Amino acid sequence: MKHERGIVLIMVVWALTVLMVLALELARTMRIEGLTALTYHEETETYYLALAGLHRALYAVLRAQQQGRSMLDQPGNHGGLQRGLSSDNQKTVAQEKQDIWVRGDGRWQNEEFGAGGYWVRVVDEGGKINLNRVDEIVLRQAFVNLGFDVKPSEQLTDAILDWRDADNLVRLHGAESDDYLARNVSYPAKDGPFDTLDELMLVRGVTPALFYGSGGAGLRDLFTVYSAGGGNTPNLLTASPLVIRAILGLDQSLAEDLVRQRADASAADMANLFPSGSNRGGLNLTVPTVVTIDSVGYLNGNGFTRRLAAVVQRQGGVYGFRFLRWQDRYEGIGDAKPAAGG
Repeated sequence: MKHERGIVLIMVVWALTVLMVLALELARTMRIEGLTALTYHEETETYYLALAGLHRALYAVLRAQQQGRSMLDQPGNHGGLQRGLSSDNQKTVAQEKQDIWVRGDGRWQNEEFGAGGYWVRVVDEGGKINLNRVDEIVLRQAFVNLGFDVKPSEQLTDAILDWRDADNLVRLHGAESDDYLARNVSYPAKDGPFDTLDELMLVRGVTPALFYGSGGAGLRDLFTVYSAGGGNTPNLLTASPLVIRAILGLDQSLAEDLVRQRADASAADMANLFPSGSNRGGLNLTVPTVVTIDSVGYLNGNGFTRRLAAVVQRQGGVYGFRFLRWQDRYEGIGDAKPAAGG
């Protein structure tokens, strides 16, 4: 009898142990599912905040087109929405913000919206070097101006030109299909123009760190495949310090100082900022034709962000435009993002 009661006690203990393990596992599973649901909810919120920012900037650009305004109607003030301002002051600040987006010079601007907000910048693709149109001399000199040694400059230049030209002849420092087919993951040389800038990472010598930038600007901030202007004349009114360094051969501090002066210059003084003898063919006073709108949505307090980007081409009509490219997740190695919560 005692032996039977001992067996029952052991079975009860085992049953309680199993139930305890199941309860702990269920609690852990529920916690994970709760965190997953919360993460999904926050990601969805930040996605639509980023989407709101993108459309907000797109509206500003199209509104300027409708009104026939140029990108230099007013100095590009660094104004931002501030709490506690009167409605008239808010309108003034909003107009300053809109003018910055219309300029397309890549300055980040922040607006609060709902439980978070968004950071947005508009980048004029015409302020970059067109990878499909730039000639060998300008391309090689651009790399030299950015501080590349002569040999790496020649290697990158010849590899890019071999990739985009229609023949299979190998330049002195270039690469054709034989080089790419010998890789572990093999593919032929395109021997045609670049359709997207990401293709540049397929070219020999272009690493992700070089393309995205390691802690700073990368080749994707220097080149474009969308600009409508000539490949040798990027628009210096909207060009980044990286492009200005590549084209004019200025050092980094001078290029950044030039961009700071340009941000607050009037239309009359804008062209005079650039050194004499610089290429003035890339200067224009109109709203950029093809722009990349880069938007980062964020929630206050938790640091969670979501980033979108779209390449937009203005067309005829009051609000005429079309999307050339849409990127739901726009990320990159070493890519500097504005701080969440601004």
